[in-house]
Amino acid sequence: MANRKSPEAVYSRDELIHHAPQLFQVRPEAAAGALNSAGKNEFTVDEARRLVGQFLKGKVL
Repeated sequence: MANRKSPEAVYSRDELIHHAPQLFQVRPEAAAGALNSAGKNEFTVDEARRLVGQFLKGKVL
């Protein structure tokens, strides 16, 4: 029997922003900044988590 990886669930940007405190422990505004700059509308939770982390580590000029 082949070991197939099932596809990860994909969520809308708005849904992830709404649930940002529970998923990423950040305010919705921080998630909005991270996800809006990504240039797409749907993400897996892992993708969104990575983008939020990168956004929070970015330097402010």
